[in-house]
Amino acid sequence: MAPRSPHATVRASAGPAALAVTAPVAAAAAAVALALLVPGCGAAPAASAAGAAGWRALDLPPPLARLLDEGSWDATPASFRIVTLSLLADSCAAAAADDAARPAARACVERARALAVRTRADATHPGDAADGMWWSHFNLILGDADAVGPCADPTLHRAVAAALARRALAEPTHHVPSYADLAYRWPADMTATLASLVRYDRAHGADLSVEPARAWRTWMLANAMDATLGLPWSEATGAATGARDPRGCALSFETRYLAEVDLPLARDWWDRYKESYLVDRVALVGFREWPPGRDGGSDGDSGPIVEGVGAAATAFAIAAARAMGDGFLATRLEATGALVGLAARRDPAMAKAAETALAEAVLLAGRSTRAAVP
Repeated sequence: MAPRSPHATVRASAGPAALAVTAPVAAAAAAVALALLVPGCGAAPAASAAGAAGWRALDLPPPLARLLDEGSWDATPASFRIVTLSLLADSCAAAAADDAARPAARACVERARALAVRTRADATHPGDAADGMWWSHFNLILGDADAVGPCADPTLHRAVAAALARRALAEPTHHVPSYADLAYRWPADMTATLASLVRYDRAHGADLSVEPARAWRTWMLANAMDATLGLPWSEATGAATGARDPRGCALSFETRYLAEVDLPLARDWWDRYKESYLVDRVALVGFREWPPGRDGGSDGDSGPIVEGVGAAATAFAIAAARAMGDGFLATRLEATGALVGLAARRDPAMAKAAETALAEAVLLAGRSTRAAVP
């Protein structure tokens, strides 16, 4: 997902949505590793004293608590606010597994939904879902709301899910466009789209995800795979710079969502990814950004690369590992991620980005993701 903001210039990059292509966003993505050094239904209601007290029971990191309490975004770029809210809602929904935490989890998800609506003028009119990244993550939040209580808005949820499904089937590559004005298609973004449809189907007894998931998988396997590694390209049209390199930041990001959609495929790609990209030097465990033998150096998508380990690939791999039931690896990635984050300490922009709601939401999602089940 390539971000669009008044302060950003989009470049032809193969990076996934959550890592995209602006200096502030790159700093936030890379700074997640640095953040590891810090300890850490009806319409959704507006903030209230009672609601705030509810979500405070979850003891969220300060930037996320401020976001819910005050709507404060600090340095989180506008184009990534919906992703931040989606990751936060996922983490709060996971907390609802503890019955005692369910009221707080529901308050958190409802507040995230209310804040999401504020980020887009037409949040109740999905149209043709041209800005698929926004609509997909909003749909994920609606799915989280379903998971923690009565369906928040069945009519809107159906409209959003149906628009995404229609657009996916209509596209030649079966990728919903992340942004209406960009021709690139990112598989990492599309896995989030498909996961949002699976959540809708599960809550509403529907099957909107079935054909889009089948069509996307068929197209990807036939058209956008690295034959040597058996892994997907980072950008499906092949037109973006580096599009045909399976990049660690994209593979880590998409594994977490693909596990909800097609667990056998996710496991196959995860096993191949670990075989070729996992770096295990006892004190340093992480994932490469680039395929073996194709070192492209660090850039705005990868964040710092230390001893061959990519900061963004490693940070997003924490949630991926947990989704794949690899809790031991996830724990090791957390424990050693601080070493990768040391590189970010030298950059004031990255140090600042480590304290944003975006960075904290990525980190919290990594810690709270649960293993996918068939």
